[in-house]
Formats: sequence, C-alpha cells, structure tokens
Amino acid sequence: MYDNEYGLSRPTSLTISSTTEHVIKQQQKRLDNCQKALEEAEKLSNILDLEFAELQLKLQESQDTISTIQRDKDALDKEIEKQQQEKEVRKLLLDDMAREKRKSDD
Repeated sequence: MYDNEYGLSRPTSLTISSTTEHVIKQQQKRLDNCQKALEEAEKLSNILDLEFAELQLKLQESQDTISTIQRDKDALDKEIEKQQQEKEVRKLLLDDMAREKRKSDD
C-alpha cells in the first residue's frame, strides 16, 4: 500500500499518535470553550429573564397607577358635574325666590 515507488512512505505510529493527541487536545479546548460560552450565555439569559420580569412588574404597577388615576379622575369629574348641577338648581331656586319676592312686593 505504501510504496516508495510513488513517493509515499509509511507513517510512523508516533506521528499518528501525537497528531491524534494534538487533535483530541484541540477538540477538548474547543469543547471547553463552547461549554464556557454556553454557561455565560445561560447566565446572561437568566439575568435577562430577571430584568424582563422586573420590567413586566414595573409595567403592571404603571398600568395599575394609570387605572387608579383614571378612576380618581372619573370620580372627580362626577363630583364636579354634581356640583355644577347643584349650583344651577340653587341659581334657579334663587331666581324663583327673587320673582316671588318681586310679586309679593307689587
């Protein structure tokens, strides 16, 4: 198979062994780097999940605050409307009383 006629020499087992060892070490380094990158990505993912949950909580609190403010505004608007109506009723009552007094004075 390995014939010197074609310029091929049979590789030694030492070369195969050290090359294989080198390849295995390189692959192990790559695997270690991938594992480290995966761990860092998982940590970052967990941090982002916590930040996202915190933002969701803040959003919910803001929405609750907006709802409370809107309810308060609606209640104030109703109170203002009620006071406006009472003011109009008092004015009409005062106008009626003034007319009756003028009639009685005549």
